[in-house]
Parts: sequence; C-alpha cells; structure tokens
Amino acid sequence: MYDIAVVGGGLVGAAFALDLARQNTIVKIILIERNQPDFSHNEQGYDNKIYALSPKNYQHIQAMTSLLDEKRVGVIEAMDVRGNHGGKIEFDQHDCRGNYLAKIVEYRNLHQAVYRELSNHDNVEFKFTSLAKIENGAEQVSLYDTDGSKLDARWLIAADGANSFVRQQIGFDLKEIPYYQSGVVANFRCEHDHHNIARQWFLGEGILAYLPLPNQQISIVWSSNEPDALLQLSADELCSVVAEAGQYSLGKLELITSAQAFPLKLNLIEKFYSERVILIGDAAHTIHPLAGQGVNLGFGDAWELALLLAKNANNLSIAELARYNYNRLAEVRKMQMTCHMLHRLFHNRLPVVDKLRNLGLNLINQISPLKKVLINSAINY
Repeated sequence: MYDIAVVGGGLVGAAFALDLARQNTIVKIILIERNQPDFSHNEQGYDNKIYALSPKNYQHIQAMTSLLDEKRVGVIEAMDVRGNHGGKIEFDQHDCRGNYLAKIVEYRNLHQAVYRELSNHDNVEFKFTSLAKIENGAEQVSLYDTDGSKLDARWLIAADGANSFVRQQIGFDLKEIPYYQSGVVANFRCEHDHHNIARQWFLGEGILAYLPLPNQQISIVWSSNEPDALLQLSADELCSVVAEAGQYSLGKLELITSAQAFPLKLNLIEKFYSERVILIGDAAHTIHPLAGQGVNLGFGDAWELALLLAKNANNLSIAELARYNYNRLAEVRKMQMTCHMLHRLFHNRLPVVDKLRNLGLNLINQISPLKKVLINSAINY
C-alpha cells in the first residue's frame, strides 16, 4: 500500500509530491498521470501556457529545485492597468517593498524541472495510466485503472484539473458558474522593449493582459466573449488586432506561437475533502484569470497540505483536516470573490457604472498606502 497517491501530474500535483517527498523521505508516494510528459521540444521556442508566480511561490520552487531554466523566466517589475475610458492604476517595486511583483514561467519549463527533481527521490514512483474507478473508504482508497489493475493508498490527493475525474467519481458538491468567455493565449515578439512591465486593459467586452517574457517577447491572455473570432484570424491579422487593443504600447507585434483558447468558469466547493480523498489546485477551485492567481492558489494548497501530511500521513485527524480546509477555503474564497466582482464590475455596460469604475481606478492610483495594501495582498499568495 502507498501512503499517498497523487492523481494529476501537472504543475500543482507534481509540485505537491516533490514538496512532500523532500520533507518526509519515508512516506511512499505514487504519482499517477494519463500520459508520460515529453520534454524533448522544450528548447524550441516559448510555451504559450504561461504562469505568473508570486514571489513567495517562486522562492518556494527555487528551494525545491535548481533545475529551472532561469534564462527562460520573465519578471514583472511594474504593472500598468487601464480602464476603457481613461481610468488607470500603476504599481511598481516601490509599492511592494522593493520586491518584484511576479515571475513569468512557462508550464513546460517548470514542469520539467519538477519532474526531474522528483526522479531523484527513491520514495516516489510514477504510473502513466487512465483511471476507471475509485473506491473511497474510511481507512484507504482503492484506484482501478482501465486495464483492471488496482492499487491502494492511505490518501488520494486529486490534482487532476478543473474537470477532475476524481471529483466526479467521489461526488463532491460543486457549484459551477460559467463566464461565457474563453481565455485566448499566444506569444509575440515586440517592436519595443516591454521594460518588464505587465500591461492590462479592461476593454468592456473583455480583458487583455500583456505579460513580459525574456528577449523582448510577451505572452498575452485575452478573456474574450468571442474567442473563435480571434482564433480564426491569420497571424498578421491577430498581430494587428492585439497591438491595436493594446494601444500599440509595444509597437508592432510578431506572432511566435499559435493562439489557443480555454473556457473560463468559476468552480466553488465548500469542503475540499471526503474521507480519504483531498482536492487541490483546479480540482478544488477555479478562478477568473484577470489577476493571474489560479496557480498561486493551487501552490498554496500544495505547500500547506504537504506540510500537514509530512508530519501526520499515518495519523492525520479529522480535526487537522478540517482546520486545513478552513484555512485554504478562506484564502481561496477571498481571491475568487475579488476576481469575480471585478469581472462583473468591468463587464457592466451602464454608463454611470462605466464612469464610476474608471474614476475609482484613478482615485486608487493617487492613494499610495491603498495601492501598497492591494499589491502586497496579491503578491503574498
């Protein structure tokens, strides 16, 4: 029997397994993922799955592994946020005690570093298969894959994404709120230097973000009501549309990765555990990407749960698990509701609301202490 079965070998699941394996070299872990990752093309251009890691989480990753390719990591040293009618708010290092605001990391760069570090731990096994059934009991969890084989574990940690198979199998109570938008992502080379400034525009019908990458490149996330219209554009047309929407702040753009889209929704769960199954990351909660906090919330789950299980994998009490749930739910809900309300506010098309929200941005921009509170709250996730 395994002590811990981790289902979902993406960033959050793999990072959780690594953090736990480092803290407790005796606990027996198996990481289950559908397909074995292929890192053979990692040096060929930048991945368009990009994450903004808070300083706290980036430093935690650095403490776990030295294998991250730092040359491919971007940095946000300032932010420039614009409303649709002259409103703006700006943050820089002076607003967060001289620290950078975030590091911009590619999925496959970070994924590769964590997997290679995991392979150095004798107490971690990998299994690449698809699950067919899960039986959740009071003392153990049994997992059956599609070829009929079975394994047992004391705990199952589900990190298998927003459409979690584990969550559906166990029957967690989920409230799903669709945004009727998709996030369109792509990478571009810029005519002008971005100076490590992240830029964001609330456009009324969507939200566009420019995230700085090394070598005068950016990654965009465009929360759009009409993603298909963007995906159907030619490379030159997409470059023109994105540059115009970004007010030509970085001049002309050159597309370097094809555009992709993913649907946006808010997933709300009150209780992240059921007997021996615990949800983390997107399996437990999703969030609108306008603040770039989804993966940071997932890493928050991972670090706190790894610390708990490293001490008590065999004797974890219901009270300790309930306390973990309470702590994480408070953090997750605060960020989920903040982003949800901002999304609703900036998609309200009433003229009076339009004027008030742009006025509000300008007002906050002039109140330095309030700006510092807002940015420090965000970067400490």
